[in-house]
Amino acid sequence: MPASLECGDTLPDYPVAISAEEFLRSLTLARSSALLLDFDGTLAPFEIDPFSVQPWPGIPELLQQIQDTGRTRLAVFTGRPAQEVRRLLPMRVPLEIWGMHGAERLHPDGRFERDDLDSRDARALTEGCEFLESIQLWPEIRIEHKWNAVVLHWRGISRRLSQSASEYAENLLLPFTRNSSLRVLPFDGGMELRSGRNKGDAVRMLLEELPEDAPVAYLGDDVTDEDAFQAMLGRGLSALVRPRWRPSGANIWLRAPLTLRRFLAGWLVALLQ
Repeated sequence: MPASLECGDTLPDYPVAISAEEFLRSLTLARSSALLLDFDGTLAPFEIDPFSVQPWPGIPELLQQIQDTGRTRLAVFTGRPAQEVRRLLPMRVPLEIWGMHGAERLHPDGRFERDDLDSRDARALTEGCEFLESIQLWPEIRIEHKWNAVVLHWRGISRRLSQSASEYAENLLLPFTRNSSLRVLPFDGGMELRSGRNKGDAVRMLLEELPEDAPVAYLGDDVTDEDAFQAMLGRGLSALVRPRWRPSGANIWLRAPLTLRRFLAGWLVALLQ
């Protein structure tokens, strides 16, 4: 990271310069806006046990206040099942949740939509599950089965061992992509064999529903959020939310949780002016 780069500044490798301050000023006159958010690593710290996750202190309260203004549409984009995130982030009015990287959509009123799973993909996922269960994986690796993915987790191990785990997992999963549209996709702390939309596809779908002049921001931390950052090109603000900076296609960097809270507080102040 360049020494001159501070939290909230534009990232040096991004093609269009837009600052957090410039974006927040645009909210003051906007009739409507949208705040699109990743969950794990963005609104909440990572935990080895995914069911022990709690949002960063102060974040749910700020989101509730933003929601209460009635001027910002809130939506969460996550690799988790949509219903799971709704339980982890309760609001007075339920949030719109795009689960499984966008393959699921849970509307605030409870309506639920899900991608169709191609028969070839379903067969390849079943074969992948059966294969992984038939071999002795590294003890550091945990298998998670989802309706559209097989996920290998190794969060919490050393960086050196993580690189070896990534190469090992990729060799195990790649054969199941040959006769299907499944993709092998890395994320922070694991790798998955997955079918369906990515977060960028889901963000594009939501953007089509918004007024063209509505300010929109997407906040995310993982490599899986890079697809969403690309979808935001020329449309709004994208923010990398991490305790430590990494190369990214996002406009700005927000250090979690301190600068993230400051940004959301600035969003609220802009709406109330």
